[in-house]
Amino acid sequence: MRAAAVARRYARALFELAEERGHVDAVASALATTCTLLQDEDIARVLRGPAGRQVKQRVLTDVALGIAAPAEFRDFVLLLADHDRIRQLAAIREVFDALLDRRRGITRARVRSAAPLPESMLDEITRVFERITAKRVIATTEIDPELIAGVVVEVDGRVYDGSVRTQLEKLHRQMASGD
Repeated sequence: MRAAAVARRYARALFELAEERGHVDAVASALATTCTLLQDEDIARVLRGPAGRQVKQRVLTDVALGIAAPAEFRDFVLLLADHDRIRQLAAIREVFDALLDRRRGITRARVRSAAPLPESMLDEITRVFERITAKRVIATTEIDPELIAGVVVEVDGRVYDGSVRTQLEKLHRQMASGD
């Protein structure tokens, strides 16, 4: 089974369990913190190395207890370790966070621009896309000098390209084709 499919399956199961028990926010927090902690080289080496099952379970239990994670999250990471899926925790987190966003009526937008955008312009872009998507939009920005000017917004699987570079490319194609 592909890694993305595995991540979706585990994330959905964890989300449904957390929702059923009323611990969605606590599980989301524990998931984020655990992903960060598992980036530590010493912890990663133990979990990915030849250490026995009991050693890995002890490390994961200590992590879960150290961050005061709900019991269902602790059991979940132990299950992942038992099935040799702990490496997919970051992908599971992405899917879990997307499910949480959907539940809250939130969508994420990626806004690329040639130069840093003034806060007022980013606020206006966010408002426009909130009307388009009928969701609360959380935007992240990236600087891409190749755009020349304008912005490119990616939201809900669609790309809205208002960059000067794209406009120039369209003009070039039109001129080349004689239209």
